[in-house]
Amino acid sequence: MTKEMKQIFTRRVTQANRTQLVVVLYDILLTYLEDGMKAYAEGDMAEYKNNLKYARDCIAELRKSLDFQYDLSRNLFAIYAFADRELANDMHGNKTDHMSEIIKNFRKLRNAYDTISKQDKSEPLMANAQDVYAGFTYGKTDINESLLNNGIARGYSV
Repeated sequence: MTKEMKQIFTRRVTQANRTQLVVVLYDILLTYLEDGMKAYAEGDMAEYKNNLKYARDCIAELRKSLDFQYDLSRNLFAIYAFADRELANDMHGNKTDHMSEIIKNFRKLRNAYDTISKQDKSEPLMANAQDVYAGFTYGKTDINESLLNNGIARGYSV
């Protein structure tokens, strides 16, 4: 994952509510899976395993966030456990036999949560996060961003 992608994900996390945070986590997971496929194709096995390790960490976080009061959580848990097992098999066997199917399934789940997140009008989880405004000034090739609210208590409720 590039430094720019990490900054984008960090910004999205700071401005996300609960449902949007799940979408961001799926996006991070998919990025690691796709980066792993790319590293495998290039023959960089160390980077391949590193990306799969981070992808499995994302799946573990998704698993931990489930609320088992709902029947859907049991189904999601089974999907996450299956994907984690298959990724572990691929990672330790230096292969990508199941990666395409796993990516396809997680894209479907991500799109379902994205649809739900558009209906969720709750406030972002982080209070006092740094405000980012894009478009006040333009560079030769891109939009410049301005950062405001750069105080000491950023990210914490005071």
